[in-house]
Amino acid sequence: MNESLDSHLVHGRRQRPTGASPVDIISVQSQLVYGYAGNSAAVPPLHRLDMRVAVIPTTLLSNTPFYETLRGKMLPTDLFGDLLRGASERGLPQRARALISGYFGSLGNGQAFADWVEATLPDAPGMRFFLDPVIGDTHTGPYVEAGLDKVISERLLPHAWLVTPNAFELEQLTGMPALQEADAVAASRKLLARGPEWVIAHSIVGEPGQLVSLAVGHDVVHRWVSPYLAVDVAGTGDVLVALTTAFLLRGESLPQAVTRALAGVHAALESTLENGIEELDVQVAATAALRDKGRFPYITTNA
Repeated sequence: MNESLDSHLVHGRRQRPTGASPVDIISVQSQLVYGYAGNSAAVPPLHRLDMRVAVIPTTLLSNTPFYETLRGKMLPTDLFGDLLRGASERGLPQRARALISGYFGSLGNGQAFADWVEATLPDAPGMRFFLDPVIGDTHTGPYVEAGLDKVISERLLPHAWLVTPNAFELEQLTGMPALQEADAVAASRKLLARGPEWVIAHSIVGEPGQLVSLAVGHDVVHRWVSPYLAVDVAGTGDVLVALTTAFLLRGESLPQAVTRALAGVHAALESTLENGIEELDVQVAATAALRDKGRFPYITTNA
């Protein structure tokens, strides 16, 4: 921000309390005008679950990339870095209980975020880092700049408490196959060796008509099976991470938080199909997650 703009915008207030506003989650993801992905998908269910969210965009785009036009752009790295710096100046990392990161898009933004994480987390011991390593998908391939996977693997994974790759991203981060369940468990253990406490691997191939989700820890594996729904919309992974984070902060165990999150994501997909709409119906996700806590039970095995 230039000096003249600083002078215009910064001013005192005659009357206000001095206490800092509470913050539960810092969410660093993409932002859309129309549709649901990144923060535009994650924040509505977080608010529904009474989470206070500090939203930092990595992009400002008109819509998801499924349409004939796409307006806006990825935030320039200097602007994105400025927003991160501003969050630190207000002391948000010291008050937040969780940090979520998702789509960076550009290599520069990934590097700027890694710089910020490395400088910030040592002074924010109460904030857990939830890393959604957005790189691509099996039916699209990668949709981020080359080199971003290396930043995620080498600079962000060591700081994450939980990482949530889909099968394609798990393969990209480990160089191992991960579409099948046994392969996904082995690849997840390779990620655990780099620092995280948990890997939630999703979009794993199950029996015909089914998808498998796995929560892999150092000595345990939790497994869920859910029906495959033939609908291609953005935002499902973002909602999964958001709901899981929110229920953990509400005191649920990790497997119960994931159980609720899967119920919420599946209900959003069902509503999308039933109502014939072209974007994920994120508004129903939190309500379903609260209501249907036992819809997709899990099986636990020792690693």
